[in-house]
Amino acid sequence: MLNINHILSCTLWNIRSMRKNPRVICSAVLGFFLCFFLTQRTIELSRVFNSDIQIFEPFVWCFADAQSILFASLAILLPLSQIPRLDSPAYYLIFRKGYINWLLGQILTAVIISFTYTLFLLLSSMALTLGNSFLANHWSDTATIMSFAPERFEVALTVVRKTIKLATPYYCTFVIFFLIAQYMLFLTLLNLVFSLKFGKKSGVTAVIVVSVYAYLLDPDKFVALLNIPKELEYIANILAAWLSPLNHAAYAMHNFGYGNYPSIMQSHMVFGCINVILLIVSYLIVKKSQLIFSGGTND
Repeated sequence: MLNINHILSCTLWNIRSMRKNPRVICSAVLGFFLCFFLTQRTIELSRVFNSDIQIFEPFVWCFADAQSILFASLAILLPLSQIPRLDSPAYYLIFRKGYINWLLGQILTAVIISFTYTLFLLLSSMALTLGNSFLANHWSDTATIMSFAPERFEVALTVVRKTIKLATPYYCTFVIFFLIAQYMLFLTLLNLVFSLKFGKKSGVTAVIVVSVYAYLLDPDKFVALLNIPKELEYIANILAAWLSPLNHAAYAMHNFGYGNYPSIMQSHMVFGCINVILLIVSYLIVKKSQLIFSGGTND
Protein backbone atom coordinates (compact mmCIF):
# COMPACT_ATOMS: atom_id res chain seq x y z
CA MET A 1 0.00 0.00 0.00
CA LEU A 2 1.24 3.47 -0.87
CA ASN A 3 2.35 5.51 2.11
CA ILE A 4 3.74 9.02 1.66
CA ASN A 5 5.64 8.89 4.94
CA HIS A 6 7.33 5.62 3.95
CA ILE A 7 8.26 7.03 0.53
CA LEU A 8 9.76 10.15 2.10
CA SER A 9 11.63 8.14 4.73
CA CYS A 10 13.19 5.95 2.00
CA THR A 11 14.18 9.08 0.08
CA LEU A 12 15.68 10.75 3.15
CA TRP A 13 17.56 7.54 3.95
CA ASN A 14 19.14 7.68 0.49
CA ILE A 15 20.03 11.34 0.80
CA ARG A 16 21.53 10.91 4.26
CA SER A 17 23.67 8.03 3.01
CA MET A 18 25.06 10.34 0.31
CA ARG A 19 25.73 13.25 2.67
CA LYS A 20 29.44 14.08 3.01
CA ASN A 21 30.24 11.25 0.61
CA PRO A 22 33.60 11.95 -1.12
CA ARG A 23 32.20 10.86 -4.48
CA VAL A 24 29.35 13.35 -4.27
CA ILE A 25 31.75 16.13 -3.30
CA CYS A 26 34.09 15.18 -6.15
CA SER A 27 31.15 15.24 -8.59
CA ALA A 28 30.27 18.78 -7.48
CA VAL A 29 33.89 19.90 -7.88
CA LEU A 30 34.09 18.40 -11.37
CA GLY A 31 30.81 20.08 -12.34
CA PHE A 32 32.04 23.45 -11.11
CA PHE A 33 35.35 23.20 -12.96
CA LEU A 34 33.49 22.17 -16.11
CA CYS A 35 31.42 25.36 -15.86
CA PHE A 36 34.60 27.33 -15.20
CA PHE A 37 36.36 26.10 -18.34
CA LEU A 38 33.24 26.41 -20.52
CA THR A 39 32.52 30.00 -19.45
CA GLN A 40 36.09 31.27 -19.83
CA ARG A 41 35.74 32.19 -23.51
CA THR A 42 32.59 34.21 -22.91
CA ILE A 43 34.02 35.97 -19.85
CA GLU A 44 37.31 36.64 -21.66
CA LEU A 45 35.45 38.17 -24.60
CA SER A 46 33.39 40.44 -22.34
CA ARG A 47 36.56 41.67 -20.62
CA VAL A 48 38.39 42.35 -23.87
CA PHE A 49 35.53 44.46 -25.24
CA ASN A 50 34.46 45.77 -21.83
CA SER A 51 30.90 44.55 -22.39
CA ASP A 52 28.43 43.17 -19.88
CA ILE A 53 26.76 39.73 -19.80
CA GLN A 54 23.19 38.71 -19.10
CA ILE A 55 23.59 36.49 -16.03
CA PHE A 56 21.98 33.42 -17.66
CA GLU A 57 23.84 33.70 -20.96
CA PRO A 58 26.93 31.66 -19.97
CA PHE A 59 24.64 28.75 -19.08
CA VAL A 60 22.88 29.10 -22.45
CA TRP A 61 26.12 29.28 -24.46
CA CYS A 62 27.83 26.48 -22.53
CA PHE A 63 25.06 23.88 -22.29
CA ALA A 64 23.20 24.36 -25.57
CA ASP A 65 25.35 21.72 -27.29
CA ALA A 66 25.57 17.97 -26.83
CA GLN A 67 29.29 17.74 -26.06
CA SER A 68 29.09 19.97 -22.97
CA ILE A 69 26.07 18.07 -21.67
CA LEU A 70 27.94 14.79 -22.22
CA PHE A 71 30.88 15.99 -20.11
CA ALA A 72 28.50 17.21 -17.41
CA SER A 73 26.66 13.87 -17.37
CA LEU A 74 29.91 11.96 -16.82
CA ALA A 75 30.45 13.84 -13.56
CA ILE A 76 27.11 12.57 -12.24
CA LEU A 77 28.39 8.99 -12.49
CA LEU A 78 30.07 9.38 -9.11
CA PRO A 79 26.88 9.93 -7.06
CA LEU A 80 25.00 7.44 -9.26
CA SER A 81 27.44 4.73 -8.19
CA GLN A 82 26.04 5.11 -4.65
CA ILE A 83 22.38 4.47 -5.51
CA PRO A 84 20.36 2.43 -5.19
CA ARG A 85 21.73 0.83 -2.04
CA LEU A 86 21.35 -2.92 -2.34
CA ASP A 87 22.90 -4.04 0.93
CA SER A 88 21.25 -5.73 3.92
CA PRO A 89 19.84 -2.47 5.39
CA ALA A 90 18.21 -1.76 2.02
CA TYR A 91 16.46 -5.14 1.94
CA TYR A 92 15.34 -4.64 5.53
CA LEU A 93 13.93 -1.25 4.49
CA ILE A 94 12.05 -2.94 1.63
CA PHE A 95 10.64 -5.46 4.10
CA ARG A 96 9.50 -2.73 6.54
CA LYS A 97 8.27 -0.08 4.08
CA GLY A 98 7.07 -2.24 1.21
CA TYR A 99 8.72 -2.63 -2.18
CA ILE A 100 6.45 -0.10 -3.90
CA ASN A 101 7.20 2.60 -1.32
CA TRP A 102 10.90 1.76 -1.48
CA LEU A 103 10.92 1.96 -5.27
CA LEU A 104 9.06 5.28 -5.27
CA GLY A 105 11.65 6.51 -2.79
CA GLN A 106 14.40 5.56 -5.25
CA ILE A 107 12.56 7.32 -8.08
CA LEU A 108 12.09 10.46 -5.97
CA THR A 109 15.80 10.31 -5.14
CA ALA A 110 16.59 10.10 -8.87
CA VAL A 111 14.44 13.17 -9.54
CA ILE A 112 16.11 15.11 -6.72
CA ILE A 113 19.62 14.19 -7.89
CA SER A 114 18.87 15.09 -11.53
CA PHE A 115 17.31 18.48 -10.82
CA THR A 116 19.75 19.37 -8.03
CA TYR A 117 22.76 18.64 -10.20
CA THR A 118 21.32 20.64 -13.12
CA LEU A 119 20.54 23.52 -10.75
CA PHE A 120 24.11 23.33 -9.47
CA LEU A 121 25.43 23.73 -13.03
CA LEU A 122 23.16 26.75 -13.54
CA LEU A 123 24.17 28.41 -10.27
CA SER A 124 27.86 27.72 -10.92
CA SER A 125 27.74 29.37 -14.33
CA MET A 126 25.90 32.33 -12.82
CA ALA A 127 28.40 32.67 -9.95
CA LEU A 128 31.32 32.82 -12.39
CA THR A 129 29.85 35.92 -14.07
CA LEU A 130 29.04 37.94 -10.95
CA GLY A 131 30.41 41.47 -11.05
CA ASN A 132 29.94 41.89 -14.78
CA SER A 133 26.37 40.73 -15.33
CA PHE A 134 22.80 41.99 -15.25
CA LEU A 135 19.38 40.37 -14.70
CA ALA A 136 17.25 42.12 -17.32
CA ASN A 137 15.53 39.77 -19.73
CA HIS A 138 17.35 40.82 -22.92
CA TRP A 139 20.52 39.73 -24.67
CA SER A 140 23.76 41.51 -23.81
CA ASP A 141 26.29 43.29 -26.01
CA THR A 142 28.55 40.27 -25.52
CA ALA A 143 25.99 38.11 -27.33
CA THR A 144 26.13 40.46 -30.29
CA ILE A 145 29.93 40.49 -30.29
CA MET A 146 30.03 36.70 -30.26
CA SER A 147 28.37 36.63 -33.68
CA PHE A 148 31.61 38.08 -35.10
CA ALA A 149 33.82 35.32 -33.65
CA PRO A 150 32.66 32.08 -35.32
CA GLU A 151 36.06 30.41 -35.15
CA ARG A 152 35.93 30.25 -31.35
CA PHE A 153 32.21 30.16 -30.60
CA GLU A 154 30.78 27.73 -33.14
CA VAL A 155 27.92 26.36 -31.02
CA ALA A 156 27.27 29.64 -29.24
CA LEU A 157 27.11 31.40 -32.61
CA THR A 158 24.51 28.90 -33.82
CA VAL A 159 22.39 29.50 -30.74
CA VAL A 160 22.72 33.28 -31.08
CA ARG A 161 21.54 33.26 -34.68
CA LYS A 162 18.63 30.92 -33.95
CA THR A 163 17.36 32.46 -30.72
CA ILE A 164 18.39 36.08 -30.33
CA LYS A 165 15.39 37.27 -32.40
CA LEU A 166 13.03 34.48 -31.39
CA ALA A 167 13.45 34.08 -27.64
CA THR A 168 14.67 35.74 -24.47
CA PRO A 169 17.46 34.66 -22.08
CA TYR A 170 14.91 33.61 -19.45
CA TYR A 171 13.07 31.39 -21.92
CA CYS A 172 16.27 29.81 -23.28
CA THR A 173 17.54 29.12 -19.77
CA PHE A 174 14.23 27.55 -18.77
CA VAL A 175 14.17 25.28 -21.84
CA ILE A 176 17.83 24.25 -21.59
CA PHE A 177 17.53 23.59 -17.84
CA PHE A 178 14.64 21.15 -18.24
CA LEU A 179 16.17 19.44 -21.27
CA ILE A 180 19.35 18.74 -19.30
CA ALA A 181 17.36 17.69 -16.23
CA GLN A 182 15.35 15.26 -18.37
CA TYR A 183 18.55 13.74 -19.74
CA MET A 184 20.06 13.44 -16.25
CA LEU A 185 16.86 11.80 -15.03
CA PHE A 186 17.02 9.35 -17.95
CA LEU A 187 20.58 8.37 -16.98
CA THR A 188 19.64 8.06 -13.31
CA LEU A 189 16.65 5.81 -14.03
CA LEU A 190 18.75 3.76 -16.45
CA ASN A 191 21.28 3.25 -13.68
CA LEU A 192 18.45 2.27 -11.32
CA VAL A 193 17.03 -0.38 -13.68
CA PHE A 194 20.36 -2.04 -14.50
CA SER A 195 21.50 -1.88 -10.88
CA LEU A 196 18.33 -3.62 -9.71
CA LYS A 197 18.58 -6.30 -12.38
CA PHE A 198 22.32 -7.00 -12.69
CA GLY A 199 24.08 -5.18 -9.83
CA LYS A 200 25.44 -1.69 -9.17
CA LYS A 201 28.44 -2.02 -11.49
CA SER A 202 26.10 -2.86 -14.34
CA GLY A 203 24.16 0.35 -13.72
CA VAL A 204 27.22 2.55 -14.13
CA THR A 205 28.35 0.47 -17.12
CA ALA A 206 24.97 0.99 -18.80
CA VAL A 207 25.26 4.77 -18.36
CA ILE A 208 28.76 4.72 -19.85
CA VAL A 209 27.62 2.62 -22.83
CA VAL A 210 24.74 5.01 -23.53
CA SER A 211 27.14 7.95 -23.26
CA VAL A 212 29.50 6.36 -25.79
CA TYR A 213 26.55 5.69 -28.10
CA ALA A 214 25.48 9.33 -27.76
CA TYR A 215 29.04 10.49 -28.42
CA LEU A 216 29.22 8.48 -31.65
CA LEU A 217 25.87 9.94 -32.77
CA ASP A 218 27.24 13.45 -32.73
CA PRO A 219 26.37 14.68 -36.26
CA ASP A 220 30.00 15.28 -37.33
CA LYS A 221 31.22 11.96 -35.95
CA PHE A 222 28.16 10.15 -37.28
CA VAL A 223 28.83 11.43 -40.81
CA ALA A 224 32.55 10.65 -40.61
CA LEU A 225 32.03 7.21 -39.07
CA LEU A 226 29.64 6.04 -41.78
CA ASN A 227 31.45 7.95 -44.54
CA ILE A 228 28.20 9.59 -45.61
CA PRO A 229 28.39 11.69 -48.81
CA LYS A 230 27.76 15.42 -48.57
CA GLU A 231 24.40 15.29 -50.33
CA LEU A 232 23.10 13.01 -47.54
CA GLU A 233 24.61 14.88 -44.59
CA TYR A 234 21.37 16.74 -43.83
CA ILE A 235 19.44 13.47 -43.54
CA ALA A 236 22.21 12.01 -41.38
CA ASN A 237 22.06 15.02 -39.07
CA ILE A 238 18.31 14.64 -38.68
CA LEU A 239 18.68 10.92 -37.90
CA ALA A 240 21.34 11.71 -35.31
CA ALA A 241 19.09 14.33 -33.72
CA TRP A 242 16.18 11.89 -33.43
CA LEU A 243 18.06 8.72 -32.45
CA SER A 244 20.32 10.13 -29.73
CA PRO A 245 18.94 10.94 -26.26
CA LEU A 246 21.86 13.31 -25.82
CA ASN A 247 20.94 15.28 -28.94
CA HIS A 248 17.37 15.53 -27.65
CA ALA A 249 18.86 17.31 -24.63
CA ALA A 250 20.91 19.69 -26.80
CA TYR A 251 19.06 22.96 -27.44
CA ALA A 252 21.03 23.62 -30.63
CA MET A 253 19.77 20.35 -32.18
CA HIS A 254 16.10 21.37 -32.19
CA ASN A 255 13.65 22.77 -34.67
CA PHE A 256 13.53 26.57 -34.63
CA GLY A 257 10.76 26.91 -37.18
CA TYR A 258 12.45 25.13 -40.07
CA GLY A 259 13.88 21.72 -40.89
CA ASN A 260 12.82 18.29 -39.64
CA TYR A 261 14.68 18.35 -36.34
CA PRO A 262 12.66 17.52 -33.20
CA SER A 263 10.86 20.34 -31.45
CA ILE A 264 11.33 21.02 -27.75
CA MET A 265 7.97 19.44 -26.94
CA GLN A 266 8.73 16.35 -29.01
CA SER A 267 12.03 15.87 -27.15
CA HIS A 268 10.22 16.09 -23.80
CA MET A 269 7.73 13.51 -25.07
CA VAL A 270 10.58 11.20 -26.11
CA PHE A 271 12.22 11.50 -22.69
CA GLY A 272 8.84 11.03 -21.02
CA CYS A 273 8.13 7.79 -22.91
CA ILE A 274 11.60 6.39 -22.24
CA ASN A 275 11.44 7.27 -18.55
CA VAL A 276 7.98 5.74 -18.16
CA ILE A 277 9.25 2.50 -19.73
CA LEU A 278 12.20 2.50 -17.32
CA LEU A 279 9.82 3.04 -14.39
CA ILE A 280 7.66 0.10 -15.45
CA VAL A 281 10.69 -2.15 -15.87
CA SER A 282 12.06 -1.15 -12.45
CA TYR A 283 8.67 -1.93 -10.87
CA LEU A 284 8.62 -5.42 -12.41
CA ILE A 285 12.18 -6.09 -11.26
CA VAL A 286 11.57 -4.96 -7.69
CA LYS A 287 8.27 -6.85 -7.51
CA LYS A 288 10.06 -10.07 -8.47
CA SER A 289 12.87 -9.37 -5.98
CA GLN A 290 10.31 -8.79 -3.23
CA LEU A 291 8.70 -12.17 -3.92
CA ILE A 292 12.06 -13.91 -3.70
CA PHE A 293 13.03 -12.01 -0.55
CA SER A 294 9.78 -12.90 1.22
CA GLY A 295 10.00 -16.56 0.20
CA GLY A 296 7.17 -16.36 -2.35
CA THR A 297 6.98 -17.58 -5.90
CA ASN A 298 6.35 -15.96 -9.23
CA ASP A 299 2.97 -17.74 -9.62
